Amino acid sequence: MEGVPAAEVARYRALVIGTLPQFVGASFTLLSQTRHTLALECDGWIFKFARSPEAEARLRREVVLLQFLRPRITMTVPQIVMHEGPVPFSQYPRIPGSALETADYLDLDEGRRNALALRMAQLYAELHALPLSRMQQVGAVGVDPWMAPDDIVAGARAKLPRGYKGYLDRTVAAYRKLSIAGPELVYGYFDGHGGNMAFDHETGRLNGVFDFADSGFGSRHRDLSCSNWVSADLTLRIIERYEELAGVEVDRDKVMLYSSALRLAELAGGSLPENRAIANVTDWVVELKAIGMFHG
Repeated sequence: MEGVPAAEVARYRALVIGTLPQFVGASFTLLSQTRHTLALECDGWIFKFARSPEAEARLRREVVLLQFLRPRITMTVPQIVMHEGPVPFSQYPRIPGSALETADYLDLDEGRRNALALRMAQLYAELHALPLSRMQQVGAVGVDPWMAPDDIVAGARAKLPRGYKGYLDRTVAAYRKLSIAGPELVYGYFDGHGGNMAFDHETGRLNGVFDFADSGFGSRHRDLSCSNWVSADLTLRIIERYEELAGVEVDRDKVMLYSSALRLAELAGGSLPENRAIANVTDWVVELKAIGMFHG
């Protein structure tokens, strides 16, 4: 994987072996890396390291939260432990399966799409039903806020292709009005995209989900928007089943608004290559039009 010095990977490998000598001589693979974390895989085990003090706090919080959540939700999530030492790291057995990309989802038949939607809807309904006070005692905190509306406008306007300025203005105007109060505030996953799914492509079954470091308190509708990175069709199917399971009415336009705001914020923030960030916006507009939810 680009951008990770071999010496850094070797150092983390040595830290695992120093703590768990049974992995001496085993082959380690760089599984993923961000600015904040790095994960290695070896013999079906995932080892996750923090690359900053803030990331270490998240890593520790994830371990505690998952230990609490595992017996309380039906979705399979990592059975994770924390190893202390000069550089703490977490360890868990990899859930069989791989990421679910948009093309993979579009190849699924109706039955498998509905089964996937039901699994995710059940996860959201169970998480959102957890008492906020109890989750606070466990260690949950508020999810990271997204970019402020004025900053989205300032950063995205000049980068957008012609014809998208109205979409920017309408999205930001609606985004300014969002609030998180009363039943809108839930403990949620807030990372339910295809990259965090362990999907069995042969059977079409979702075996589990992982990466709860970004879970916490936030908007119910924002949490439900994450599957839009796979497909808006999947999100709408999840919402339909979630309403039945949770007994809560969901504003579909609000869910899609969160996705619009996030894509514009990523374009404004420059965290992605600009051509990719622009495509995320323009492709999303095409998808909204296809499902009849583009209010232009």
